[in-house]
Amino acid sequence: MRNSTMVVIGVIGLFGVGGAVAHGRQGGGRGAAQAVPDAPIGKTAFWTNEDIQARWQENEAKKRNNSRLFNGPTNISANVRIVGDNDPAATHDTTADLWIVTAGTAVARTDGAIDSGTKSIRNGVQRPVKPGDILYVPPGVPHHFTDLKGFRALLIRFDTIGLVPTQAAGQRGPATAEPAGQRGRGAAAAQPPVPDLPTDKTAFWTNEDIQARWKDNEANRRINSRLYNGPANISANVRIVLDNDAPATHEGTADLWIVTAGTAVARTDGTIDSGTKSIRNGVQRPVKPGDILYVPPDVPHHFTDLKGFRALLIRFDTVGWVQSRPAAAGAGGQ
Repeated sequence: MRNSTMVVIGVIGLFGVGGAVAHGRQGGGRGAAQAVPDAPIGKTAFWTNEDIQARWQENEAKKRNNSRLFNGPTNISANVRIVGDNDPAATHDTTADLWIVTAGTAVARTDGAIDSGTKSIRNGVQRPVKPGDILYVPPGVPHHFTDLKGFRALLIRFDTIGLVPTQAAGQRGPATAEPAGQRGRGAAAAQPPVPDLPTDKTAFWTNEDIQARWKDNEANRRINSRLYNGPANISANVRIVLDNDAPATHEGTADLWIVTAGTAVARTDGTIDSGTKSIRNGVQRPVKPGDILYVPPDVPHHFTDLKGFRALLIRFDTVGWVQSRPAAAGAGGQ
């Protein structure tokens, strides 16, 4: 990852949903949704927990399975998601799904093969899911949810197949290697190796695993535990912020912060004062669990006034890649 002022660890790719590509229909045809903005350039965007909760409630009232926060390049999209009873199993041609469960329970049925008659999955994997669990589904892998009890999720969709670089590798600054700053402050222990995204099977992290990673970060004063590396510099990470971390900008990559615990003040936009390492003429926002902050490339950002602050951080390139494959006609999915 690139970072012109400090190492900030990357994280996942943004919530997506709808059709075979992230810019397809929202809601599976069950109810018209609002117009979806593109990811902003040059300034941050912010959604409060209250806005996210209102979107879920509206989805449920209108039996609409999705409310999209924004569209991004290479079919990245961020969505507030429910699942309807009897939604059939689905696959996606080029895009991957990252499901972050926020409420309720369900059984995730994945892998295997879709039975054309019953639209169910044969010879698959079944996992009970609950709040805090994270499920990754690669392109081409069947998936759906059953046994729903108040199930809600943030869904991150992004292309992993068909991406073609438009810049030389040196300009993109590939992020497969962990930056030195990710190993923590002082003599903190190094992290275990970070796997690449699986290509033909799902991956799953329980809430217990995620909580253990945060606790390990805090005990070792290590700011990040990365779940995986992906193409177009997409990575998923379990993130804390340490006191006095300086403002940062990133060349070519965006951050999506999903606050999970504690509070802080997000200081963004404006310019970085080289002398004080603070942000001048910026925007200040108090952040709390459930809030979501999007920071485009080259936009200054940091957090202060930390009180038990934890977040999932999604990092991905917004420049330097194009999708070479057209969307498949008539393809769909959840």
